[in-house]
Amino acid sequence: MKNTMKGFSWGAIATITVLLCGGKGVSAIEKPLPHIHGTETVALVNGEQVTLADLGSALAFHRAETGGAKVGKKETAEVLQRLIDAKLAVQEGRRIGLDKLPEITSDVDSFARVTLREQLMEKQVGKLTVPEKEVEKTYKEATREWKLVSVMFGKEEDAAKMAERVKAGEKFADLAKEAVAGGTAKGGDQGQYLKVKEVIPAIATVVSKMAPGSVTPVIPIKSAENAKPAGYALVKLEDIRQVDDPKEKEAVRQEALKNAKVKALEGYNQSLIKRYAVVHRAVLDHLDFQAKEPGFDKLLKDGRVLADIKGEKPITVGELADQVRHQLYHGVEQAAEAKELNAKMTSTFKDMLYKRVFRKEALRLGLDKSVAYTSKVKEYENTLIFGSFVRKAVAPEVKLSEEDMRKYYREHIKEYTFPEMMKILGIAFEKRAGAEGAVQKLRSGTDFRWLVENAEGQVAKNSSGLLRFDGNLITTTDLPEGVRKAISGSKAGDLRVYASPEGYYYALSIQEVAPSKPKPFEEAREEIAKIVFNEKLKQAMTAYLGKLRAAADIKIFLKS
Repeated sequence: MKNTMKGFSWGAIATITVLLCGGKGVSAIEKPLPHIHGTETVALVNGEQVTLADLGSALAFHRAETGGAKVGKKETAEVLQRLIDAKLAVQEGRRIGLDKLPEITSDVDSFARVTLREQLMEKQVGKLTVPEKEVEKTYKEATREWKLVSVMFGKEEDAAKMAERVKAGEKFADLAKEAVAGGTAKGGDQGQYLKVKEVIPAIATVVSKMAPGSVTPVIPIKSAENAKPAGYALVKLEDIRQVDDPKEKEAVRQEALKNAKVKALEGYNQSLIKRYAVVHRAVLDHLDFQAKEPGFDKLLKDGRVLADIKGEKPITVGELADQVRHQLYHGVEQAAEAKELNAKMTSTFKDMLYKRVFRKEALRLGLDKSVAYTSKVKEYENTLIFGSFVRKAVAPEVKLSEEDMRKYYREHIKEYTFPEMMKILGIAFEKRAGAEGAVQKLRSGTDFRWLVENAEGQVAKNSSGLLRFDGNLITTTDLPEGVRKAISGSKAGDLRVYASPEGYYYALSIQEVAPSKPKPFEEAREEIAKIVFNEKLKQAMTAYLGKLRAAADIKIFLKS
């Protein structure tokens, strides 16, 4: 079983716990709640708190998972019990040493380092805002629309001739129609409103400086594949309008804020590098990971210093080469052939330096002691331990037999049965006599297609509620109930009449019938194995947690 809990919040663990095991319920919160370690506590599990904040997080996750459903006393009690069960599972995981597993400690360490940098970033730019004037300006540009009419010529001289005639006072629309009719140009259709970002950059650059009613000079339009122009455009700007779009405005604001944060962090990063590091440019600027000599393998052992970090080990060529190697999915040789190694080297060095100086500054500021940081790391560790507990302590005891799977297959055979399918041709008539007459003609050998083309009294093709039977394979269970009754028991070659609620009468010709049949067990086996295993895992988890609850010291500050 894979670690499906990795990276989940404590609220998510609570929800997963109930999916696995359910749990007993408790009810409404008593007032006032006790304050333990300065926080409101709703339960103690072997002395470990379940706080009101924990419960709030779990309830928020529960609401999200249930589509925003209202949470009452019953739901609150159930979610609290899941939190208690999750605590018990994590405590048991720690007791048997799962928190000491290398894969757990390694993941937690990586998460902790990332989280510490994020805490510093949040401290630095969390309250950053962008001027509303800047947002408004960008928003207006983003929601401005031009009404454009354009023609594209294959030859520059043809475009130039039309441009001259426009200057001489002839109407753009008339000249465009003439050029298209003469085969020298394409386009010229009625003007359409387009956002600036939807217009070809070469055209947008020119149009942005024009007033409504103006016509551009000849604009060469280059193709992506060739430096030679793919055509020559003349464009008339008929109108400019501004469209109000609150979602677009918010998107503009968020993008501007993101860019401002990136810029601020880049500047902050440079200031930290000056404070904590000395970069040896003489070594870095002459480093060539793609050179045949000395070769990448020797660079892995190169001890030359690229950057000294105050109070820490320096970044060496060998360390950088090792980091680059680990990031190359297709290997060093392929990256070297594609001339990608040096670019990767540069970006990796910047990333290594940034991580080192950000960590130093975060530790200097004591962010590693903050509640925000420690609680996030602890919560992440708990999710990993919970997942490992399920995989290593519970799942191995789950035994899945062939008979278990076959029994599930028999009990759920409807879910593994292919529905009946048919190919049907049909003609709709305004009167029953028309449909019955069509059936008689088909029985006597009249060609169906001929009948479609020549039969009188047919319903117009665009009529409301008209069903189409064009001979494609369809699932009969997807058809309206009346059609299903009309064709029930049919075999290939049968003819039926169906009267619809809309007052149409259909002559139906059954072309082919694929009867309903169960999917072979062997084809459904893998899917069934997962379902039955998960059900058994749920039962095993319920039993295990039941034993933990019975032996635990649990105090719930709720009414029972």
